[in-house]
Amino acid sequence: MIKIDGSMGEGGGQVLRTALSLSCITGKPFRIFNIRKHRSKPGLMHQHLVAVQAAARISSAEVHGCQLGSSELSFTPGVVSAGEYRFDIGTAGSTPLVLQTLIPPLLVAGSPSRVTLTGGTHVPFSPSAHYLTEVFAPALLRLGARVEISLDSCGFYPKGGGVLRCHIHPCVSLAPLVSEVRGELRRIEGTAAVTNLPASIAERESHAALQRIQEVPGAAVLTQITSGPVQGFGQGTFIFLKADYENAIAGITSLGARGKPAEVVGEEAAAEFMAYHATGMPVDPHLADQLVLYLAQADGPSRFATSCITTHLETNLQVTSYFLDMTYTLSAGRGVPGHVAIFPKSRAGV
Repeated sequence: MIKIDGSMGEGGGQVLRTALSLSCITGKPFRIFNIRKHRSKPGLMHQHLVAVQAAARISSAEVHGCQLGSSELSFTPGVVSAGEYRFDIGTAGSTPLVLQTLIPPLLVAGSPSRVTLTGGTHVPFSPSAHYLTEVFAPALLRLGARVEISLDSCGFYPKGGGVLRCHIHPCVSLAPLVSEVRGELRRIEGTAAVTNLPASIAERESHAALQRIQEVPGAAVLTQITSGPVQGFGQGTFIFLKADYENAIAGITSLGARGKPAEVVGEEAAAEFMAYHATGMPVDPHLADQLVLYLAQADGPSRFATSCITTHLETNLQVTSYFLDMTYTLSAGRGVPGHVAIFPKSRAGV
């Protein structure tokens, strides 16, 4: 049984989610301890419980320690079964993070699957639903994995209630990725949205983002941001920017919060785009860590350049190496742009 210290690296729920995905794919059981040890509320929270329960359900796994607040858990998977699944987090816990736990094993289940998740779709410390549809799913398609993700309604902190759906097609093999040259910026598409709040908030977010983007030569004329209300539960607001280059797509989400001016929301998104754009690197820091599980199963070595080597990336590489026969190299330390190389030695699951 693989033993994992949950406080390693990033030290949050990502260690657990990556282990769950790879355990289901490889059939290797694991025990994780010190789960989220250094967080303000350590142990399993609702969204982590749902991720464990969902992974257990699709793989008929035997699980011990799956209780709220638990700091230790063991997971022994069975055979992954394709099917139609529904999971309700019951809070504003992240539906994208739970979905990203399930996609890798369901890709190799041999038949199509459909997953419906209820909870938070645009919440802190998580990719947004817009990021999944506009950046993550196209990136998987480039590797040969077809997932169709759709957003029925938005869910925000603290009520959740959003609905995210995904149709996962079976995948026979995954192609390696070579992405080291970004190319020219072609356009920036944005969405500034509100749910059960005045539309003027979204307009102010959009205007603030456009004002900052003008600081990048030539970027303003390539930018189009729509603003207005969207279907959702409770109240919330966000802005999402998609930067489309010749050889890359990057995504940025900034979330509103009580007492946070709309202008700050827009400026945050623009500032994050500008920081990414200035590096010249193709793979944004969010996508870099999300690709690791797939590239470690690809038919050959992968190489990509990312705008920032993050703790999440380092952690996913390390956890993945526990389950799959692979090696990797990083050209730089944490917090700066760098190149990543992943060398699978054997294929598991696909």
